[in-house]
Amino acid sequence: MSLENLLRIGRIRPHTTDRAEIGKLLNGAARNLKDAENPGNSNAVRFNCAYTAIMQVSQAALLANGYRPNTSEGGHHITMVQALVHTIGLDPARVQVLDAHRRKRNVIDYSGEDAEPSEVRDAIAAAQSLLKDMKAWLGKNHPELA
Repeated sequence: MSLENLLRIGRIRPHTTDRAEIGKLLNGAARNLKDAENPGNSNAVRFNCAYTAIMQVSQAALLANGYRPNTSEGGHHITMVQALVHTIGLDPARVQVLDAHRRKRNVIDYSGEDAEPSEVRDAIAAAQSLLKDMKAWLGKNHPELA
């Protein structure tokens, strides 16, 4: 679904951003990745930190395109992840992986289930790659926000 369609159905709203707002989100993502990489944290905490980094980068991508998620309804996490195809041109196969991490985060948060070490590694790798791609996209498409 295009950004225009997401706007039309109320999943996103217009938003004007600046370098400071984008910087806070990307710095927060880097900070969360550092916590995700800390083996002193539990697997569930590490997974959640990696997932939070994914969400912060996804939100920065949406903001850089002139929109923000509509958080008055549920489902804004899935909207931000799925919009990555349109915001930074992310491959749909990678979006599916990120969405799988979103679903696993829900299981961890709402059932108390732990994350397997391999799931933690995969989530960290996905978040690192997304952050790298976002920075490259910003530098090329919106250097004023980088």
